[in-house]
Amino acid sequence: MKDLEIFIIIENFYIISNNNIIMNTNQQLNLKNILLKALKSKLNYSDYITLILYENWETICGAEIGGKTKPKAFNKDILTISVDNPVLSFELGFNKEGLINKVNNYLFSLEKEKTFIEKHIAVKAIKFINS
Repeated sequence: MKDLEIFIIIENFYIISNNNIIMNTNQQLNLKNILLKALKSKLNYSDYITLILYENWETICGAEIGGKTKPKAFNKDILTISVDNPVLSFELGFNKEGLINKVNNYLFSLEKEKTFIEKHIAVKAIKFINS
């Protein structure tokens, strides 16, 4: 089932976190994006990056792989990915660089748009664990 997207339309809507306005708009808003931006100040940075990747995982790596894997943690430039079965984990091991490139391209696009990420962050390695 496709993720449910909830939009709200409100005039002069503000989201304030730590006394800073993080969103001020008069337009249609995606509730998921509002919550992700609000959580940014509540989570440590590596957990926040993991959440962003988790929420957009199928977009990043495609529906086939995205349906069988999920990012679990991001620590010290290493992304840990939970995999449905050991055979898939073995197969993905041959394409680690391709997956790293997809993730880094996605993170770079967010950084460039200043959507969720303000500083440069990159995955340098991937570790697979069986779920």
